[in-house]
Amino acid sequence: MLRLVLLALFALPAVATAQVDASVIPDDAPEWLPMEDAIATAQAEDKLIAVHGYTAWCGWCARFDQEVYTDDAVQAYLADHFTVTRLDLEDDSPVQFFDADVTYLELGRAMGISGTPTTVFVDTDGSLITKFPGFTDPETFLLALRYVREAAYETQPFEAFLADNRPGRLDQTVDDLSAPPREN
Repeated sequence: MLRLVLLALFALPAVATAQVDASVIPDDAPEWLPMEDAIATAQAEDKLIAVHGYTAWCGWCARFDQEVYTDDAVQAYLADHFTVTRLDLEDDSPVQFFDADVTYLELGRAMGISGTPTTVFVDTDGSLITKFPGFTDPETFLLALRYVREAAYETQPFEAFLADNRPGRLDQTVDDLSAPPREN
C-alpha cells in the first residue's frame, strides 16, 4: 500500500506538467503573421490588427486557439477585416511595433494586458482601439470582432451590442470590452 501511495505522489508532478502548450498553434488556425508583417499588411489592405496575447502555460489560451480561432466563421471574418498576430507575453525578444523598438513583453505591458488570453485591437496608425479579455465561445468572439470592425464601441458598451445582435441569447455575463482582463 505504501508503495502505491509513493508511486502516486511521484506521478502527480508528471500529470500536472502534462498541460496544453499554447505556443503550439493548431493546424487549422488562422495564418498568424509576425508583428511587422501584420502591421504592413493591415496598412496595405486597410484592415485592423487583432493581437492575440498569450503565454505558453495558459490553458485558456490554448483552448482559445483550439476552439475559437479554428472556427470557420471566426476565420472568415478575421480574413476579411483583420490581420492577425500573436504576442507571447513572456517573450523578451525584440519586436518592431510601428515606430517603437520594444520586446514582446514590454509591448504586452504597454497594451495593458494583465491576464491571458487577451485580444487587443489596433488601428493601422498604431493606436489601440480596445481589448477583449478572457476566453469566450466563437459566437461571442465573432460579435466582438464585429463590435470592433463596425466601431460600435464608440456608441455603446459591448453588452448592449450583444443584446442588440443576439436577442434572447444573452445567457451569460459578458464583460464590457473596456473591463480589465481576467487573471489566470
